[in-house]
Amino acid sequence: MVHYAPGMKWDESGWATGDVAALPVGEAWSLLAPEASAAIDGARWRHQARTFFAARIELVHAKKYPDGAIPDLDAAEIDVAHANGNGAPTRVRIVTLPVARALAVRASGEAGARAIGGAGFDVLVGRTRRVWQIATSRVSGDDARAPLVVAAVAASILLAPIVPPEGGAIFGVKGARVRLSAAGWRT
Repeated sequence: MVHYAPGMKWDESGWATGDVAALPVGEAWSLLAPEASAAIDGARWRHQARTFFAARIELVHAKKYPDGAIPDLDAAEIDVAHANGNGAPTRVRIVTLPVARALAVRASGEAGARAIGGAGFDVLVGRTRRVWQIATSRVSGDDARAPLVVAAVAASILLAPIVPPEGGAIFGVKGARVRLSAAGWRT
């Protein structure tokens, strides 16, 4: 486990107040989203996780958007556990920022789309307005699958392709499900 951004704090709206920056491409599952919004609807994410991924997820700091305001940069910590399990959750961190602040992530996505001959992912990468990254290192807990679970849930909500930390082919929700299944996560 690696702890990072030690100064990360959250305000009364659940927005990150510490230094939010793009994670190194090789240390995160990166999503290339077409929407510019950094809003996280905790109830929707929980429902999507349980319904489609047999997961329990919970935002550690609930997000509120007073008067419709949404931060440009944000981070969250999310507790993740299998819906059928009784064990302690694993906590992961997610950061989100405009694509202009994460050009290395977009370049990795472009390379990942080329690796599969485009397959429509090249168009999706071209539409990217916001990057979401789920750190491969966990804040706490021992389920190494937790970051990919959050990436899969987020990809299904944000309609965003996933750039794997090891590089190579970009993939979508189906590819995430295949990887989770291979890792023993039953949906």
